[in-house]
Amino acid sequence: MKSKRLSAIDAFFVAYQETSGVLMQLGVETELKGHISRADVEKMLSHLVRRWPPLGQRASRRLFGLAWEGEPRVRAMLQIGEKRDELSKWRNKPLNPFIEPPFQVLWIATGDENLLAFRAHHAVVDGEGFFGVCAEALRVLAGKNQVTTDYTDENHGFTKKIGVRDAIESVQKLREEAKGNKSARLAVRSCTPGEIGVVEKDVEIRNGWLCASAWMKAIYEWNRLRDKKTTSLISLEVPVSLRRKRDANLQIGNLISPLTLFGDATQPLEQLATQLKQQMSSAMRRREHLALPALSAPGNFLPWEVLRRIAESPELTGFATSHFAWLDHAQTIHDDVFRLSGGALQLVDQQIYTPVCLHMGAALAVLAWPERTQAFLTYRLTALSESEANTLLDLVVQQLGQRSASRQQVAV
Repeated sequence: MKSKRLSAIDAFFVAYQETSGVLMQLGVETELKGHISRADVEKMLSHLVRRWPPLGQRASRRLFGLAWEGEPRVRAMLQIGEKRDELSKWRNKPLNPFIEPPFQVLWIATGDENLLAFRAHHAVVDGEGFFGVCAEALRVLAGKNQVTTDYTDENHGFTKKIGVRDAIESVQKLREEAKGNKSARLAVRSCTPGEIGVVEKDVEIRNGWLCASAWMKAIYEWNRLRDKKTTSLISLEVPVSLRRKRDANLQIGNLISPLTLFGDATQPLEQLATQLKQQMSSAMRRREHLALPALSAPGNFLPWEVLRRIAESPELTGFATSHFAWLDHAQTIHDDVFRLSGGALQLVDQQIYTPVCLHMGAALAVLAWPERTQAFLTYRLTALSESEANTLLDLVVQQLGQRSASRQQVAV
């Protein structure tokens, strides 16, 4: 089986987990109604590794950097469970890409009710790619033997460039912002490694910028209740996709670059949302999102121990108040599963979680379907209790609810 070199950014996530003790794992947990056999799940996994072999391989240290190598091990990618209580342990079990496949599935079946929990190490795929892989898995599972095509992982990555001088200036600005430490920190009990939890609420707003603004304002309100003198300057690290083609040509690996946006959380919600959108547009016109990938490219050929030392520095990533991700799905996978299975299989619910950097304590991801918008707050148990996490997410919902109420009043 052909090996594939990890990019410097891919390898960073292996190093960051090793040096910080923070889990760099992504999760999608689905509930399906209908009959599924072990053979069905194994065929689905075989399909995935034919298309994306690294999902079933292991990371290997080379003289320079890391590579995915070896034959994909489908059986090692699957764990069979008996009770839903096993889910939390599964979610928090560190995934070591040097000794096990970086993409795995936990399957718990009770009659025709199935819990199918996918997880992946951030080194093998970013959030956008991971959710695409999971959607492919569900379509294959629904279609069963109808899907027979083999795929190749062609290179459909980004092609836009940024000048070296501009890239250096952009990264230098990141370092200055990191050292300046001007934006707020989420008030938490402790910034120490630990297990994660996730809480979820539906929201009525289908607008990413309004949700990002509500998250900023919720963080400020949370902090203000604990310290009246807290700063209202909040920063969010948001992902920008570098992919040119998606879906049928989905490439795994990390093809996401972060941009850090700042805002004064005392501003009205819609005004703050407009400013964040303008910041993003302006930064992308200057191609600032290409700076980190461009300057990190030579790191592909650095010795592994050097990469590990670089991962210990917070100057290039992880200094923002929190993460925010908006995942918009114009077409729902639910209909695909029902149609491909001829009505024999139904996707009835889903939950996601994301990595949480050490000092952040919590991160927000919003999953928007045509008929429903779900907000997921992933938090570290050493930082917040479940009750506190629910309260923090309630503050997000309240901010969006106030906006909805004001619009209804105007309409009346």
